[in-house]
Amino acid sequence: MSSRRPLSSLGLAVPVVTKLLDSDFVYDDDVQNLKPTELSSATGLTLKESAEVLRLAAIVNAEQPVTVMQMIEDESEVCHVVTFCEALDDMLGGGIPLRAITEISGTPGIGKTQLCLQACVSVQLPESVGGVGGEALFVDTEGSFTVGRLKDMAGHAVEHVRNIAGDEIDVSSFTIESILKGVHYFRCHSYIEVLAVIRHLPIFLQSHPRLKLFIIDSIAFHFRHDFPDMMARTGLLCRITQQLIQQATKFNMAVIVTNQMTTRIESGGSQLVAALGETWGHCPTMRLTLHWSGRVRVASLTKAPHRNNASVQYQITKAGIRDITPFMTDASTPLIMDSPDRKKRKLNT
Repeated sequence: MSSRRPLSSLGLAVPVVTKLLDSDFVYDDDVQNLKPTELSSATGLTLKESAEVLRLAAIVNAEQPVTVMQMIEDESEVCHVVTFCEALDDMLGGGIPLRAITEISGTPGIGKTQLCLQACVSVQLPESVGGVGGEALFVDTEGSFTVGRLKDMAGHAVEHVRNIAGDEIDVSSFTIESILKGVHYFRCHSYIEVLAVIRHLPIFLQSHPRLKLFIIDSIAFHFRHDFPDMMARTGLLCRITQQLIQQATKFNMAVIVTNQMTTRIESGGSQLVAALGETWGHCPTMRLTLHWSGRVRVASLTKAPHRNNASVQYQITKAGIRDITPFMTDASTPLIMDSPDRKKRKLNT
């Protein structure tokens, strides 16, 4: 992929460059996916000037062709962020993949945010023990991010890494403090703030080259409530995912977006499905649905380019996301969260 270039280097007239810089359009990828009318409205340029800016930026950003062999080699080199649940990692092909957008949907309390917090810890596992050695950026739209929970998971991860490293591998720099410092947090109260974070993500990545995980929890919260026009919402979401997949590919980064559930009425009854509509369903690279089967949590892979659809069981413990095991220690004791059966018992007491 071509390198990032300042708009001032594209041979544009000085007054045009001045208006672009004054409106915070600095690099070629700042104007990607914009229409001439949108750029004109944002900068005060004429439609003709805006069209010329977009034409030159498109030439700079034009993808160079690659061979199929290069594609195969690149695919084999894709790393994954493990979830600490072996069954889930196996189903995903090694974990949550870099250079892709993974959607995690499910009802409240099923563990979407817990899985995101686990990923924030797991992405920082040292390369010396097979990890990515990166950092995470967490965009919180619902206020569900919990520092204490992240710290608990970090403590168990540090203990686990020290156990597997032994005396042969130095993992002294992997500490609870280093993990907490490696998670960058934004609290967004509107879809405008979410768009602002996404727009400035390339600049953030330039100054934080170790960033390997970008999370929006959840993508649905503001866009479901603040957009009465569903067509406009769908178009904007598609442009957002296009921008995110470009950045994920360019910077070798994993993207996770969580989604809420909604009821779809059909002729034979009703069904719980991921929110934001069918068109949105084509945007993520992978789709993972978390749901209950009785009192057991189940993760179902419903879309993946090179994986078969499948389902596995998992549990949420004090240590984080884990496999279901017949014998559980204190660290693997499941957290008591509201399963459907438990909610029924509460109502009956």
